[in-house]
Amino acid sequence: MRSERSWRVMGTVAIAIGLVSFVVSNVLQWSLESGGESPSAVISAQPTAWLIAGISAVLGPLFWAGGLLVVVGLVRERGWVLTTIGGLVSAIGLAVGVGHLALFFGLYGDLAAAGISDSAAKAVLGADNANALGTLLLIVFLVGFCLGPIVLTVGLRRARLVPVWLPVVALVAAVANFVGGPVAGILQLIALLVVFVPIAVLLVRPGPFLVGRRSADGAVAAAN
Repeated sequence: MRSERSWRVMGTVAIAIGLVSFVVSNVLQWSLESGGESPSAVISAQPTAWLIAGISAVLGPLFWAGGLLVVVGLVRERGWVLTTIGGLVSAIGLAVGVGHLALFFGLYGDLAAAGISDSAAKAVLGADNANALGTLLLIVFLVGFCLGPIVLTVGLRRARLVPVWLPVVALVAAVANFVGGPVAGILQLIALLVVFVPIAVLLVRPGPFLVGRRSADGAVAAAN
């Protein structure tokens, strides 16, 4: 039980770091892009802020994915199938997102540091957007990070560990992600916080986390 408690605390910390990094990277990116200037001009003027946003965007998903794996490892009875599938899909989406976000922030930063013209930068970015590898990373990231939390929260709801409305909020976050735009981006950020903060708190909530444990013969014994 002490070992399980340690994993639960580490899972909560990991999800919290992921959420904070997500907020920091998004808020910084929005503030940098709000002036209407070209990306190269913005990054050249504030390279440190862009670097912080990039580091937050890349490192955050790694912690977030690790925290979700802890959730998956602790739900072993009712709802465990959906929780496992949703948690793994979410973690894979986040892990793949590291590659996508590293390419995005790194490429923009390199173009600004090189001091090339806006037209040349647009040509490079256009070629990058058409790149098959970059497109694949983006699709897997979007699908995994949209579908995964929905399935995860449904599984946790079946285990009666989260409120009934949490899967609905996860669905709202997924729709906002695909809609795009500043308003949808803010809505997605808020919805994801509403979804994952209760999950993080759930891991360290006093009392037994599990409904039960599956014994070798398939019977369910009470969790200690």
